[in-house]
Amino acid sequence: MDSKNKPISELMTRTVSEVGTAYSAEQVLDAMRSKGVSSVLVVEERLVLGIITERDIVRNLHRKGGLRELGCTDLMQAPVVTVEQTEQCIDVFHLMDGRRIRHVAVTDADGLLVGIVSEHDILRDFGVEHYMRFKDVGGAMAADPVLLPPSARVGEAVALMDERRHSCVFAVDADKRPLGVLSERDIVRLCFDHADPQGLTLEQTMSSPVRTAHRDESLHDVVKTMDAARIRRLAVVDGSGAVCGVLTHHEVVHDLEGQYVSYLKDMIQEQERAIESRQVAVSEKRLLENILRSAVGTAVIAADLDCRVTYCSPAVLAMAKLQVFAVPGRDLREVFAALGWAEAAEVLQPQVLANGRLHSQLLAWMSEGRSDHAELQISLLVDDQNKPQGYLVLAR
Repeated sequence: MDSKNKPISELMTRTVSEVGTAYSAEQVLDAMRSKGVSSVLVVEERLVLGIITERDIVRNLHRKGGLRELGCTDLMQAPVVTVEQTEQCIDVFHLMDGRRIRHVAVTDADGLLVGIVSEHDILRDFGVEHYMRFKDVGGAMAADPVLLPPSARVGEAVALMDERRHSCVFAVDADKRPLGVLSERDIVRLCFDHADPQGLTLEQTMSSPVRTAHRDESLHDVVKTMDAARIRRLAVVDGSGAVCGVLTHHEVVHDLEGQYVSYLKDMIQEQERAIESRQVAVSEKRLLENILRSAVGTAVIAADLDCRVTYCSPAVLAMAKLQVFAVPGRDLREVFAALGWAEAAEVLQPQVLANGRLHSQLLAWMSEGRSDHAELQISLLVDDQNKPQGYLVLAR
């Protein structure tokens, strides 16, 4: 992925679900239900006036009761957070996480609507492979799921979803094993089908069976499964099968931000040791700002002292000639030699790269009648005592 120069226009959805200000609440519900969308934009002459999300439906049902007498403008949020289509994806990612919002409208230079971007779009584009520290589902889940017995009323579920800002409620048995789920999308459907759905029970309205994941499962594998099944949430269970958390796109996208910054800070600390030894004064803040904007377009390869690959960022897969690094355990020296850098074994030595030395190398090859190349920067990874632990290769 190269998000440094990628505008949000490459990521956004251009087919936007729109409603006009004259729409009734029932027409809005019908539009959301029939199209299977989580939000609609209130638009007049391509100007974005408001947004109505599934969460807005839940909130209005809880606070205003029946929705049938309400109009479109009673339901919508305004003003709407918008970004221009030339904004970089990475900046929109930070904006959405900082504002804790799940949708952003995209406009042209004149402020006219051209598309919409959601958390799912961000997750699909960024992928969880960047975030090495994610080991399991338990590290990303929300650990405070809303659990109710199947006899509970929809009104009670809606109140808890609104007050705790959760997108679903799980109906569970006496041992907290999941029996069904009531989601924001279910609330939209119920509000369209029933004048007053709050008196219904979860048993009457919930969806089942519930998709689950164990808290110790790989987050990456679970998110891929969610994407393949086109589901946005699942229950997280412990060893006894009891619900202990909930995983949605929102939790994953939010934690990507924190884990990515943590990873970058670790990189910064390692590089600062090298920089200090060369008496170059660069602040962590400045490094973080620059790496946030540029590192996502850089292939990152880490290896141990035996030159065995231990980590590769997804950007490696975007460079055809570097995809051989994506196999853990591959020997850097052998791979570089095969790519035409015969002196790699001489450079990949702790004594050669000691004291913060950086080695720059240009790899060039012919491909389909054109010359391709990768610019490499190799440095030594050291621990807190400045002892060598491995090698870091940055490729662009």
